[in-house]
Amino acid sequence: MTLRDTALPVDRTLRQILVGFRYVGAVWILALAWAWAIITGLSGRKTIRSWPFLISDLAVGSWTAIAPALIEQDGGGTFSGGYPFSTVLVWAYAFGIPGGVASGTIVSSIALSQAQNPPTTNLTNALIYVAGGGVAGWAFNMLRRTEHRRLEVEELLANERAERIRSEERAEVAAHLHDSVLQTLALIQKRSAEPDEVGSLARSQERELRNWLYGAALLNAASLAGALEEVCSDVEERLRIGVELVTVGDCPLDDHVLALVAATREAVTNAGKFSGADKVSVYAELRGPDIHVFVRDRGVGFDPEAVDEDRQGVRESIVGRMQRHGGDAIIRSSSDTGTEIELRVTREAS
Repeated sequence: MTLRDTALPVDRTLRQILVGFRYVGAVWILALAWAWAIITGLSGRKTIRSWPFLISDLAVGSWTAIAPALIEQDGGGTFSGGYPFSTVLVWAYAFGIPGGVASGTIVSSIALSQAQNPPTTNLTNALIYVAGGGVAGWAFNMLRRTEHRRLEVEELLANERAERIRSEERAEVAAHLHDSVLQTLALIQKRSAEPDEVGSLARSQERELRNWLYGAALLNAASLAGALEEVCSDVEERLRIGVELVTVGDCPLDDHVLALVAATREAVTNAGKFSGADKVSVYAELRGPDIHVFVRDRGVGFDPEAVDEDRQGVRESIVGRMQRHGGDAIIRSSSDTGTEIELRVTREAS
């Protein structure tokens, strides 16, 4: 047996050992890459943008770029793994176009240093990482600007909605004060020579205003028909006029229905105070989810367009109130036929 024959088994054994180490190295590299990928996925935005994290990510990405060529048998292997590109994406996310191009350049320099790869492979990888980093940085910048604009629009809409709610609340307060307090004060002034009547009106108004301020129910009724009955009875008692009520159908009270009842109260009150008629007719009808109320008098009529700006009864307590609740108010008036006010609203979905 010659020395050459003896060396062959030894060389074969060493090759097997080296191959075993290479497989172990490959497994270790994959484990490192997956572990770091999981850490990246679990990290928050602030962590991903911190310098210790970015440097560690660049180190892991660079090592996974170099390692395949080091562990391949006979020094072979190519630099074409996708994990280094994830490092480029992380830097592009953190710093936009500059971060993507810078990290792409670093990883590309590693790609170009691999003598085991064909030159065309190294050049292709270098272009992919630099160009990919720039494009990814541009894309992240566009997404950030879009997100920033979306947040600005949402904030603007939220402010507009809050202002609209405040405006509606102010209008509701003004309408309520007109419907109750101001009208009661006008009645007190009109009946100043009747002390008992003035005292009764004052006590009634105090009780109503206190209930309204502290959230107590203004109406004892639980349905539209009952609420309209209370309203008509109250106006009859306060203004000493006749109010005829006819209702077709009934429904529970909700915010929209309560607004309709309040607008009806104001319409009947105005008819009793200003029309000159001794009787007012109220007709309410349910048509599916829609509610229609007609308030009619045979009085002198009026021109809605000629009402002064400071008179809030028709403009805010009737028309404005119905519009704020998605409804409508139609006024038909003439000196020959009197006045008809049609109120329409849709009940809230249950």
